[in-house]
Amino acid sequence: MKRLAVLVAGTSLRGMRDDRGVTAIEMACVLFFLTVLILGTFELPRMLLLAQKLERASASMADLVAQIDPADGNVQNKIDDLMLAASGLLSPYDLGTNGRVIISSVGNPSGSQETILWQQTTGTIAAVSKVGVAGSAPTMPGGLIVREGENIIVAEVAYHYEPLFGSLIYDEKTLYSSAFTRPRFSNLTAAPN
Repeated sequence: MKRLAVLVAGTSLRGMRDDRGVTAIEMACVLFFLTVLILGTFELPRMLLLAQKLERASASMADLVAQIDPADGNVQNKIDDLMLAASGLLSPYDLGTNGRVIISSVGNPSGSQETILWQQTTGTIAAVSKVGVAGSAPTMPGGLIVREGENIIVAEVAYHYEPLFGSLIYDEKTLYSSAFTRPRFSNLTAAPN
């Protein structure tokens, strides 16, 4: 019995001095933290770049549509060309499969109520306009008023962002940007056809 007590006591003392298990646990924790840090520093710039591209695309689309002169004719063809150009603005992100561009004309023809006069869209995701649908009263940002006989061009760009490494760091989300501008040459109140 005495021999067994010495054997057990010696084993437990050796176990207290052996720190290989602690080192392995510390290393696993550090590696996990470093992996999350590296993946996060890779995904965050991708998401920020996409957000910048969305802002640039919405501002460019609103500006370019506002430059269309209805007197030149072919308004629909010009808008179609601009919708194709939007995919170049978002490159290397694929607007066709993961994005949507919505161009709206908001006017106040009677002076009594603002109305969404027409909308044009491209892209395949199910994003809807935050301004509203054609024929309805728009939801405009605070302080933005359309005077009687005038209109505003609204460009909205949405993109469904999917992280490269799944939802380990960031979840999938739909990023959105919008821009508002007044037509330059004359009102774009008539629906393009």
